[in-house]
Amino acid sequence: MSDTKHLKLENVYQVAKGDSNRILKYLEQFKILIPERLEQLNLAMSQKNRLNIRQVLHKMSPQLQFFGITDQILHVQRLEFEYETMPFSEIEVLVDDIIIILEEAVNEATAIIDQCFE
Repeated sequence: MSDTKHLKLENVYQVAKGDSNRILKYLEQFKILIPERLEQLNLAMSQKNRLNIRQVLHKMSPQLQFFGITDQILHVQRLEFEYETMPFSEIEVLVDDIIIILEEAVNEATAIIDQCFE
């Protein structure tokens, strides 16, 4: 397929058992779902709503693991466990990093779809 910086697709290939239609389906789901979650995350951040930030991150966690975005899992786990006590300025730094990485990962998924499936 394609070299990627953030997406590690070994798990996707294994679950899809080499079926390119299933791989495409997973990539398309990621491409749709993650931007929706990022919108929800941005809204929660603008409202400084710690509980909603935690809930959105928790909802994204399975996709991060499935698509091998392991460099952000520790940030997400930390935010999930420390969302009540962590200074909001620190939450902002971690969430901003997560958003940047996930936007890049969505771009990678889009590029893979365009290069390998269109």
